[in-house]
Amino acid sequence: MVPIYYIQLEDKNIDEGHNSNNLAGLDSNFKGKKEVLVFSNHATEIKDKYASSGVKTTIYQNENFSVTNLPDVTNTLRKIFVDKANSLIVFDKSNLGNSLGSQLAAVLNVPFIYNAKDICCDQDHIIVNQDIGKTQALRKVTLDDKAVISLSCNGVVSHSKNEVDIIDWECAGTNAAAYVPEANSDNDLAYAKVIVAGGKGLGSPDKFKPLATLAQKLNASVGATKAVTDQGWIDKNRMIGISNLSVAPDVYYAFGISGAVQHTAGMTKSKCVIAVNTDEAAPIFKLANYGIVGDANQVIKQLNELL
Repeated sequence: MVPIYYIQLEDKNIDEGHNSNNLAGLDSNFKGKKEVLVFSNHATEIKDKYASSGVKTTIYQNENFSVTNLPDVTNTLRKIFVDKANSLIVFDKSNLGNSLGSQLAAVLNVPFIYNAKDICCDQDHIIVNQDIGKTQALRKVTLDDKAVISLSCNGVVSHSKNEVDIIDWECAGTNAAAYVPEANSDNDLAYAKVIVAGGKGLGSPDKFKPLATLAQKLNASVGATKAVTDQGWIDKNRMIGISNLSVAPDVYYAFGISGAVQHTAGMTKSKCVIAVNTDEAAPIFKLANYGIVGDANQVIKQLNELL
């Protein structure tokens, strides 16, 4: 069985680079040897979290580390993996994870599969499924020996105790670059962590302007139903559903969306769904973790005033 190594970045100054859901998903879904490698500037604060993850963890600690020190991280990982015959190195499916994963794959001269859907490891091979653009189709890729991927998967945290080692790690810590999280409202909808989606229940194209304002305040991307894009209320590349795009955000806000199968087929993998609709019998409420029976436009207005 090919061992899996999951890479995390823990910068206390930035809430990016680590994902507990992915860690739980790897622990729940994949058998065999697994290990987490964490690069951090606050090891003592995060040790307990990783000690109850169920996966052996090594934390590389340097108080001067930041997520701008990617060359140092890449160089350390190269030294760790260059002589390992079989290994699957996993990064988060994010801009940061894809950037670091592609750099590491290049220096190791191994394949890099970005934004993978799922993986299966047997004794001799690694099989990875990958989305083909913005379609429902998947590409099956078979890899040998060693590879790097970026992945998003969910699972249940085991809360079982495991070993955590802390190693003092040398990094430059003098990188003049500054990391600034980019607003997500105009980013690729396929990879958004938060989505605010509108349906015909909003009433008119003008109602998407307050929705766009809310997206900026939530660092979210704007999505829509087919009925809305067919009317020309918003660009067709914002359509979520069978005819265009499937998404899997952490939070999905559904404003004025009834919940037709054509749309919900594209958002069922959302981790948390919050629905607002005037019809208490709307099918969207069957998928929602939280629901509000009311005027979606009023809820959007109130959220914009509060945030």
